[in-house]
Amino acid sequence: MRRQKPDDRYQKLIAHWEPLSPLVEGYRTLKLNILFSTQGQKLQTILVSSPGASEGKTVTAANLSLMMAKDRRKTVLIDFDLRNPRIHFTFEMPNLYGVSSYMSGMCQFSDIVQDSGVPHLSIITAGPIPHSPAELLGTPRLLELLERLHNNFDVVIVDSPPLIVSDAMVLARETDGCVLVVDASKTKRDPAVRAVEQLKTAGANLLGVVLNNKKLGKREGYYGYGYME
Repeated sequence: MRRQKPDDRYQKLIAHWEPLSPLVEGYRTLKLNILFSTQGQKLQTILVSSPGASEGKTVTAANLSLMMAKDRRKTVLIDFDLRNPRIHFTFEMPNLYGVSSYMSGMCQFSDIVQDSGVPHLSIITAGPIPHSPAELLGTPRLLELLERLHNNFDVVIVDSPPLIVSDAMVLARETDGCVLVVDASKTKRDPAVRAVEQLKTAGANLLGVVLNNKKLGKREGYYGYGYME
């Protein structure tokens, strides 16, 4: 990630560039709600998904990982959206090796972990888009990768495909908790309800819902991200 603040990445990584911004308070609240929702249970791997595409899940996952790293937790953000990966664009990082490379046996774990330039935060990009992402996720390499992440990091934030893709349900079952990102300006009620039902049917631990792009009252202004209920 660039050391100078880039205009085209400012809003996407606002928790890094403008930590005192009112928008960042939403991510801070999200982080605290996740930490307080554990009820004594270990919550190490957190999946971030959405009912459909372009609802803000990647931006939410990126800023949530930044907030965790600011607490000096050894954090990794991993892009498991093998069909439409965005994390390497968001952080402006190379994507030569990543999840798909490791899952297909082309490289070692150490080859895919990248330094983000932010203290305590590492990035694992998706890697080259594979021919069949679903088949890759069905191999024992998935559990091997998750075990390595557990052993090497305090917090693992997973940027998942949207729930309209079957890959997301596979990942949801293997993580400790899930956050669902819903765009208030575009998501219809029925798809959002179906997404919640899908997660519950899969036995996933739904931690809450982030209401993205929610316009509040005049005194509150426009709150971009991070409301969790």
